[in-house]
Amino acid sequence: MRDFIESNYLIFISSDGRREGYEIFKERINNNLWPIYKKTPQLINIEKDKKILFYIAGTNTLCQNFVASTSIKEIIDLKSTSSDPNQEFRQVLFNVRFNEINYFQKPVNIKNHINNLSFIEEEKRKYYGLYLQGGVCKINEQTYEYIINKSS
Repeated sequence: MRDFIESNYLIFISSDGRREGYEIFKERINNNLWPIYKKTPQLINIEKDKKILFYIAGTNTLCQNFVASTSIKEIIDLKSTSSDPNQEFRQVLFNVRFNEINYFQKPVNIKNHINNLSFIEEEKRKYYGLYLQGGVCKINEQTYEYIINKSS
C-alpha cells in the first residue's frame, strides 16, 4: 500500500478535521493551495504535471466520493514548516497549486465501483479505507481513467 514506486496518478484525500472534509476541500480549491504534511505518504510522487483525483473521506457531505480531477501546476516550498488550521497537530511541509479543476458532473462513490479499482487488493476491498489514509495515495492509469469515465 505505501510503497515508493513512481506513479503519474495520485488521489488527494480530504477528510473530516475541525470541519467537514468537503468544506476543507472547497476551501483548499478556492485558495488553490493544498497542504502536504511532513509524514504524507507518496511524497516522492508529488511533482508538477502529475494527474490528480480528489476524494472526500469521512462521514459527512459527499463522503466516500471522488469529486474532481486536475493536474499539479507547481510545488510551493515553504521556508519553514507551518500548521494547518483544519488538521490539528499536522506540520505542512509544502503546498501544491493546481491547473484548472474539473468538477465531476456525477461524484463517483467508491463503494459502487470498488471491484473496478485495481489499486485496492481484491481480498482487502472490505477495508478500502486503509488504502486512502495519509492524505495522498498513488493509483495506476487504469483506475484514473475508470473514475474519469464514470464521472460524466
